[in-house]
Amino acid sequence: MSWVDETRGRLGFGCMRLPGGGGSAGYREMERMVDAFLAAGFNYFDTAHVYHGGKSETALRECLVKRHPRESFFIADKLSTENWRREGEIDALLDAELDALGVDYLDMLLMHAQNASTYEKYQRAHAYEHAAAFKAAGKTRHVGISFHDTPDVLERILDEHPEIEAVQIQFNYADFENGAVQSLGCYEVCERRKIPCIVMEPLKGGGLVNLPAAAQDVVDGIPNPEGLSNAGLALRFAASYPNNAIVLSGMGDSAQMADNIASMRDPEPLTDEQKEGLGRIRDVFRELGMVECTSCHYCTDGCPKQIMIPEMLGCLNSQRVFGGWNPGWYYSNSLVGEGRGRARDCIGCGLCERACPQKLPIRDLLEEVSAAFD
Repeated sequence: MSWVDETRGRLGFGCMRLPGGGGSAGYREMERMVDAFLAAGFNYFDTAHVYHGGKSETALRECLVKRHPRESFFIADKLSTENWRREGEIDALLDAELDALGVDYLDMLLMHAQNASTYEKYQRAHAYEHAAAFKAAGKTRHVGISFHDTPDVLERILDEHPEIEAVQIQFNYADFENGAVQSLGCYEVCERRKIPCIVMEPLKGGGLVNLPAAAQDVVDGIPNPEGLSNAGLALRFAASYPNNAIVLSGMGDSAQMADNIASMRDPEPLTDEQKEGLGRIRDVFRELGMVECTSCHYCTDGCPKQIMIPEMLGCLNSQRVFGGWNPGWYYSNSLVGEGRGRARDCIGCGLCERACPQKLPIRDLLEEVSAAFD
């Protein structure tokens, strides 16, 4: 039986951006969100050991696992490259994830953030074989990958590991034909092979929710008889492609949950006119010179200067689009100091660029941040 048959609905609860940063102060709100999500007929939860510094799994244990029957939810967790250095650490890490969640088994184990570079590490450490043994032991029911690279790299991984049951890809209307992300190309690889996709970043880290005025004008001109929000339109765009079995959304409060549920309870595909209208927003972003960062924070892990890269790129976007004093004030008063480096402190080691799923030239961009704010 396909894993898709074990899921309900097509909206997934992404646990990378939880209320209260995943800490106990946000548990009451998360409990309300979990209950609303399940009551609406959905059951897919996505987490990783690296999310919120390890707090995401614990929050799921407290707010979901301890409060609802195991058969009522589907949990996907990940083997993340940041959490292990050598093969001998993999099995203990996977068992630690089960313990953190408080479950006896995962529904889906994903090899996290696969690209040409990380895949080689996983291969050298026989990580896929460890995942297969984890499944054979009944500790996960399914195995897949989350993927950040080009279609040809995806083809290679799927050729070498035909056991893969799911591929999580970045898919949104802004990245649909993006040369770095290649959402459409990766989708087509999976569709051709009949491997269901899980969509991450359908809202591009929230960038498709609070749009600059020029982009909002485009959205406002799109036929929208259901009155879908910006987030709803973006979720529906991803859901309009039938091989996208689950569309994840990193919901941070009950209002976002309610809006996402309303948009995805009965996700009729967008019309061609609506899709084409959303596609025009890509041109607006390019004209505004916006940096296409999704705030995944993969770039900050291991930064020797502890530079808050995504937040600084957000300041740069705000400066380019809106101007004014606020981006500079936020940079100087919230993003630097107390051990956190300024943009000018970058030593050019390149760790951030190797980790960036969007393949952004981060070192060059930090020079621009420094020129604007240092």
